[in-house]
Amino acid sequence: MKNLKIKKLDNGMTLLMERIPGVLSVSLGVFVKTGAIHEKPEESGVSHYLEHMMFKGTKKRTAKEISEVIDREGGILNAYTSRTKTAYYVKLLPEKIKLGIDILSDILTHSLFLPEELEKERNVIIEEIHMYEDIPEDTIHDENVRLVLKGSHGNTVLGTEKSLKGISESVFRNYYKETYTPENMLIAAAGKLEFEEVYDRLNKQLGKYKNPTPKRNWPEGFTVLKKENIIKRKTNQIHLCVNTRDLSILDPKWYASVAVSNTLGGGMSSRLFQKVREDLGLAYAIYTYGSYYPDGGLFTVYAGTTKKDYKKVIQIILDEFKAVRDKGITAAELEKSKNQTLSGVIFGLENTKNRMERMANHYMLFGRVIPQEETMAEIRGVTRKDVEAVARYLFDENYYSTTILGDI
Repeated sequence: MKNLKIKKLDNGMTLLMERIPGVLSVSLGVFVKTGAIHEKPEESGVSHYLEHMMFKGTKKRTAKEISEVIDREGGILNAYTSRTKTAYYVKLLPEKIKLGIDILSDILTHSLFLPEELEKERNVIIEEIHMYEDIPEDTIHDENVRLVLKGSHGNTVLGTEKSLKGISESVFRNYYKETYTPENMLIAAAGKLEFEEVYDRLNKQLGKYKNPTPKRNWPEGFTVLKKENIIKRKTNQIHLCVNTRDLSILDPKWYASVAVSNTLGGGMSSRLFQKVREDLGLAYAIYTYGSYYPDGGLFTVYAGTTKKDYKKVIQIILDEFKAVRDKGITAAELEKSKNQTLSGVIFGLENTKNRMERMANHYMLFGRVIPQEETMAEIRGVTRKDVEAVARYLFDENYYSTTILGDI
């Protein structure tokens, strides 16, 4: 991979750089291997809270100046928190990359975390929690994971109003010290870039950053709970998730699991969409997705339906689980799934931000950047026997669970 360079900064932080011929932008991000899953109960929501606070003022820039400086140059500055990581990134014209590096370095190493800003942003996030609570089709996904995965694997990104109010300044600062360490951080850049220029600039601004506190360990014991959860709420629809266990994202048969998901609920021609929506008219939305971790996974079918029909929809989903477990999928379904997955990979490669994230995700999970050709060969190599074996693992009734939200 001649267009890929991997180097260490002076403090040991890993830098991944990919030069992409033909593009006219560059994306650069700093990825921190900490998220909701690493939080203790009394810290619930602190990773996302910390992400917000990075934009609230540094030793040399006010919050307003941070928000204005990239906008003024026509670029994008943003961040997000997931269950397993926190990311901060810029997307800019290549000649502005020095500014992007300066901004990211500044907020990550020189944020002030002023007490008055901590209190103000705490209230902002509580309002964000209230906003999501008003949208049941969003709420159910977080609640579902929280209820069916045991321990910190089920932690929600936002936390709760109660947990946010309990995060003191000392808890906040200690979490930052324990997680934002060079060994726990990774930088990725993709696009129209010069390797040495990017390396030298980052090494100058981030290479001296040190934090001796050791990183937190990955939580132990991935467990899918077999249970039915009912969340009573005044809603016009019944929102439901039907779950079973899934493979770890590190499992060699992971793409066979993707084929199962695509076949059941991966688009308008999928089995569940055709049967539940098109044939029977029982739901407007029905689809499948996975929640994947290095030590396990959760396979989920979501549907929005009516109080009258929700039990029928659940039974149809369970019947399709059994059908795939007992009979597998057809050759045509497998071919379609491969085409969908291959297209997703290729389409993603057309965007510098996606390329940046792909590199970072691969390196954090596998310790290397997997070549595109290798990924495509793995997808093409999935067989019906692979799918049948994975389906038998997924659709074990000892791991089935449901979460139902609505007026029932």
